[in-house]
Amino acid sequence: MRYVLQLGIMVFIGVFLQGCWNVATTSAQVVYNRHSIEKNLTDQYITMQAYQDLYVKTDQFKNANISISTYNKEILLAGQAPKNWQKYKAEKIVRHIPHVNKIYNLIVIENPSSTLTRVSDAWITTKIKAKFVASNGMDATQVKVVTENGTVYLMGILPPEQATVAIKLASNTDGVRSVVKIFSYLKITKVA
Repeated sequence: MRYVLQLGIMVFIGVFLQGCWNVATTSAQVVYNRHSIEKNLTDQYITMQAYQDLYVKTDQFKNANISISTYNKEILLAGQAPKNWQKYKAEKIVRHIPHVNKIYNLIVIENPSSTLTRVSDAWITTKIKAKFVASNGMDATQVKVVTENGTVYLMGILPPEQATVAIKLASNTDGVRSVVKIFSYLKITKVA
């Protein structure tokens, strides 16, 4: 029970801090676009539901480290699971969550990463987000950054040129082993 309580607190803090980050970086945009708030809340709900389904409603994943992130109703499952069946069972479970459009199951079959590795991953994510905010070449609010065992996952909806900037900034960050892009691209065309 103590493990479930700790996990619940960690999930709440993580979701809350992600929400604070989004609000802090988009406060000017929020006034003009209530849909971004609705989208953000839907994504956070999906993520919380997925954590609950994997870690509260069952104990099948207590020996795994599965990170769940949602952007634009698309779920990224990353991290480590010691058993092959856990990877596919996790996907099957989150597939039943309402409003999920797509699932990227990038769970690696291996023992969970250490606490030190997870702290390092959090630091890498923070450095990349800071680079995005400081960059003039992209909109930092349109990219979600997740780091697992030195692999950086970038999720978002961007024009191709901004996606290129995001990938370059993430790739040139100390500690990053590889970058996986999960982007939808915006193309603006002129209608005659």
